[in-house]
Amino acid sequence: MKDIEQIGTQIENEIAQVVTEAVEPPTDTPPAPKRKTKLTERTAAKVTAFLLLMVMAMTLCGGTLAALVFYNADVYITPEDDFKRELLEGVAYNDIYNLISWVVPDGEGRDRLEKAEAFCANRNIAYAAVRDGTGTELWHTGNAAYDSLWSFTVTYDWRDWEAQEAEGTDGEVTLQAVENAYTAELVLDDAFPFEDEYELANRLADIAYALRYWIYAILAAAALLAVACYIFLLCAAGHRSGADGVRPGWGTKLPFDLLTAAVALGVFIGVEVVVELWLSGPPLIAALILGTGALAGVFTGWCMSLALRVKLGGWWRNTLVCMALRLCWKVLKMLGRGLRGFGCRLAELLRGIPLVGKTAAAFFALVFVELVGLIFSLGVFWYAPEVLVLLWIAEKILLFLLVLAAALMCRRLLLGGRALAAGDLSYQVDTKGMVLDFKSHGEDLNHIAQGMAAAVDQRMRSERMKTELITNVSHDIKTPLTSIINYADLIGKEPKDSDKIPEYAAVLTRQSERLKRLIEDLVEASKASTGNLEVDLAPCQPGVLLTQAAGEYEQRLKDAGLDLVTRQPETPVTILADGRRLWRVFDNLMNNICKYAQRGTRVYLSLEAAEGQAVISFKNTSRAPLDIPAEELLERFVRGDAARTGEGSGLGLSIAKSLTELQRGTLELTVDGDLFKVVLRFPIVS
Repeated sequence: MKDIEQIGTQIENEIAQVVTEAVEPPTDTPPAPKRKTKLTERTAAKVTAFLLLMVMAMTLCGGTLAALVFYNADVYITPEDDFKRELLEGVAYNDIYNLISWVVPDGEGRDRLEKAEAFCANRNIAYAAVRDGTGTELWHTGNAAYDSLWSFTVTYDWRDWEAQEAEGTDGEVTLQAVENAYTAELVLDDAFPFEDEYELANRLADIAYALRYWIYAILAAAALLAVACYIFLLCAAGHRSGADGVRPGWGTKLPFDLLTAAVALGVFIGVEVVVELWLSGPPLIAALILGTGALAGVFTGWCMSLALRVKLGGWWRNTLVCMALRLCWKVLKMLGRGLRGFGCRLAELLRGIPLVGKTAAAFFALVFVELVGLIFSLGVFWYAPEVLVLLWIAEKILLFLLVLAAALMCRRLLLGGRALAAGDLSYQVDTKGMVLDFKSHGEDLNHIAQGMAAAVDQRMRSERMKTELITNVSHDIKTPLTSIINYADLIGKEPKDSDKIPEYAAVLTRQSERLKRLIEDLVEASKASTGNLEVDLAPCQPGVLLTQAAGEYEQRLKDAGLDLVTRQPETPVTILADGRRLWRVFDNLMNNICKYAQRGTRVYLSLEAAEGQAVISFKNTSRAPLDIPAEELLERFVRGDAARTGEGSGLGLSIAKSLTELQRGTLELTVDGDLFKVVLRFPIVS
């Protein structure tokens, strides 16, 4: 017998060691892979996109102005030389006017030929000459034989001052204004060596004709690039390097409508400044282009703030309008609570008056009404006493109807009380048409009936559960205990050198372990349901335990004819849990699957992160029909095989649910036909 006890003790110790090693969660978790920074999280990418957007906005503005100028100047229908001639001619007319003013003497007899020479020497003028109305050349400069495409001749009517002797005077001379015609010729240098208005006009004409069709392609490319940068910035709003999800920025602290008003005010002030400066020409064009870039940057920043608020949710809450509405609502609620409190106190005061008091008050009120009516009738119908008699009869008929209605309501209440006293809990008092305390009393009677029925049902269910508990515990303990007694008796009857003793000892050890496991399950179920089980919550990765469970049960699943399918996210999910208790939950669920799943089917284990929670699901197809509600399967000693032919105790799901709730998680069980699904949910910690 000592040998048998030693063999049993050794087997028990080995089994306990194996179970302990399997239950203990791994302490060394693999290092999390280094997270790759996304493009939307890079500050350099955001700044580049923002600046590029502003540049493209200025390009769009400048290109649009250029296209309008091209259209109004008939660039698309005018030959290039004709267009250049128009530009150069405008500059030449102004220069010819200056030359004539310098060459023709003024009224004081002074000339400025040296100034005309210096003027032409510093400009792209190859030849210039001024002639009077008779064709006599007054002045010229440059090479008269220079051949150029750009030659301009203009005649001006000029006012000269001539000395004349006034009539009736002794030889006195005065200056008289005389209109004379002067012709000026101007020939330009085709090479345009000087940087003046001619060279600028020539260069602008070349650029205009080179870009007159390409300008639309440039506008389209700038628009596409601006839209791409705009969309990228909206998508990148709220994303930061090294942080998952969307994070609020400093701008989200400002009320959105206040931010909008500030942006609108800034834009309005900028437009007003440009308008008040009375800009024209190139300064106006530069102001328009730079203003468009600044406006695009401000508008994009505003849109990014709006996009970030929308991503965070409830963007309207951080607005002055919403704050004012909430304040008004709080004030109204306070006023409402005050009025409601006054109404409740008045109603409580009226309800506090007993029925006898209410009846007496109603009687005296009726007497007062009768007295007032009598006085009024005597004053009005004193000449017709029969009218007074009719009014008295009508009043008594009305009073009789009221008393009759009260008596009928009292009879309903009386019948309801008798039915409840007789034990008829299904009886319901008809409160239709009842008023005041009669209706309240009728509803109280109905609630009493419902409460008594619920209490009786709960008590019967409790008694039934107690009976089933005793029966199931007795059955589950009796089966291995009977085997232990029988095989111990057989070992005692066998000779010491019998070959059957090791076989009997193995059965004895197996049944002892089963009995021990059942008792441990009972103790653990009791502690878990009462909250007396110690739980050490710490950061834990359920994916690692799920992988371990798949490896531990791989052979058992193959032996049961089951195919295992697992699915986990690439990024590790971390929760607060007790690794040892969470493993016990996984172990119970996997053990349940191995026992009751249909051969030749698949078992699905999955882990995913959804709405800030880690969702762990176990799905399999049941071997036996599941005609038991999911709530009942989570109770103690309830098993899928009603005949209780297996070795299970019916405590696995109950223990799993209690342990999950102790770790601040939830366990949901779903039964749909033969589909058996358990879903665990735990909050994710960062």
